[in-house]
Amino acid sequence: MWKRIVTHDELIERIDALGRERRLIGPVAREAPGCHPPLRYFYEHVTRAAQLSLDFDYCVYGPKAFVLPPRETLFRFDRSAGTFVATPIMDAQPTALVGAHPCDLHGLRLLDAVFQNDRPDEQYRARRSALFVVGIDCARPCDARATCADWGTNRVVGGCDVMLYADPRNCGNNRRNAQYAVEFCSEAGRTWLGDAGRADDDAVAVSAGYHARKDAAFTRRLSASVEQLPALVRASYDSHIWEKHAARCYSCGSCNLVCPTCYCFDIQDDCDFNGAGGSRQREWDACMLPDFAVVAGGHNFRLLAAQRLRHRVMRKAAWIQQRTGLSACVGCGRCDRACTASISLIDMLNEAAQEAGNAHR
Repeated sequence: MWKRIVTHDELIERIDALGRERRLIGPVAREAPGCHPPLRYFYEHVTRAAQLSLDFDYCVYGPKAFVLPPRETLFRFDRSAGTFVATPIMDAQPTALVGAHPCDLHGLRLLDAVFQNDRPDEQYRARRSALFVVGIDCARPCDARATCADWGTNRVVGGCDVMLYADPRNCGNNRRNAQYAVEFCSEAGRTWLGDAGRADDDAVAVSAGYHARKDAAFTRRLSASVEQLPALVRASYDSHIWEKHAARCYSCGSCNLVCPTCYCFDIQDDCDFNGAGGSRQREWDACMLPDFAVVAGGHNFRLLAAQRLRHRVMRKAAWIQQRTGLSACVGCGRCDRACTASISLIDMLNEAAQEAGNAHR
């Protein structure tokens, strides 16, 4: 429920205040001459709120790297004195992520479930507890490949401290005249905004109309419901769908690297030259890479690209949901945009649904 209205200038002032206390991360526009339009947005470190592009469509990468870095040191170890001493390396730098869209907030929600439940990951927990999140809603599809409405991730259900909505009563072309409706998701969010903005008696009614228009703007592309997908992809395990699409797959892992919910990693030990110590490193890994499933003895139990493609789709549509209760796809469309072979996750899921329907008939 919307609680308050803030102007663009008030918001910028509060973000700058946030940046004086925390490292500031948000969407930044970068020229991309070969693209249409010739701009791309990235979550980056900034020093001033004016550097942020809060009206961005989508960021090429999600904010995952700020809670789960591509490469990090987990601990240093020392055995020079005849004993083994491990010293954990923790990064708890206060950080503010400003401008995350609903799909990326759902991505953070899944990472939280993976790394903070059951057996908590201390490095992840340290970063996440130091992260203050300001979300900003997108009232219309950011791209033709976006399927967040299909996955139920076009609305926020948590994962942030404050959620902002462009007020439809005052969202013209002049950014400085823009107003944002505010939804508080934590006490820290209330403290951050303080007395900025004003209460609005009509905000609740306006919010109902806003969400109705937003839902209507997102057309469905999945031919089956999210609840049906786990059974459908399991039924397609021996389908020729995987060979068909894998025939043009380069096994480059681009789909994994841009995904805001892929969390597989590898562990490596870097030893000092004298053998007296070293460090343990964690770095991202990708299930589409040819060597991902190589085990001791050199056996690769997913040698073929079709097997790896099937594994990835099964994780996104069934297996992770079974483990966490959350969808592993947030409908952001990044994997489709990044694939150099134009392989579409949605196309594969729809083909699995069609095969299941034909088999039923």
